[in-house]
Amino acid sequence: MKKVFIKADEMEMAVNYKAARNAFVFLEAALAVYCLIYCIKTGELPWVWPIFIGSGLVFWFTKIMETKRLTDSGDCDEE
Repeated sequence: MKKVFIKADEMEMAVNYKAARNAFVFLEAALAVYCLIYCIKTGELPWVWPIFIGSGLVFWFTKIMETKRLTDSGDCDEE
């Protein structure tokens, strides 16, 4: 029986990372344009506004936490 899930190598992980990043940037840009056009036409914020803001907050919070975790000085052997 053929394996369905295999562990990704470094190249595949890099490709997946870039694809996910590009998809996120496209989603954020599309939501920003939609929110701007909707706000100009109606004078109100659209219902997708919390999704737009929330996804940006999740991105930045994750980026800060992972950067801190990976650059923690406690893991350094240079003493």
